[in-house]
Amino acid sequence: MLQTFVLILQDYEEDPEEDPVADSEEDPDEDAPEEDPAEESSDRMPPTFRASKMPRFESDDIARLTWESKWANDRIEHIAQELRDVNARYAELCSVVQGMESHIVHLITRVQEEHRADIAEGRLIALEEQFISDVDEEEEEE
Repeated sequence: MLQTFVLILQDYEEDPEEDPVADSEEDPDEDAPEEDPAEESSDRMPPTFRASKMPRFESDDIARLTWESKWANDRIEHIAQELRDVNARYAELCSVVQGMESHIVHLITRVQEEHRADIAEGRLIALEEQFISDVDEEEEEE
């Protein structure tokens, strides 16, 4: 290293206008062949472009998206209202059905109480008829 420094000093003494430090460092661009920027080289990486992270929208895109958003919100509100109406109607129908069931049970109980004697007599008559038919069958077999 000391020898290199001495050589640089000697060269400097010979030509004081030249910079010895600049001469000692080699410029890598001087040795490299000149490349045409229009020509694509497989050795070089393609240029990278930095896109902004926020997408750019045109004003008509923004207006269209705003309109679609409002339309979708209105549609959602309309469907939600329809669903609330259907649920209310379902609750009303459930109430009507429960009322009908209780009314039917009440009517059946009332009919049974009013016609208990008739029902019992009807059952008695049916039993008598069955007994008579059974007796008739036994007589025919004998």
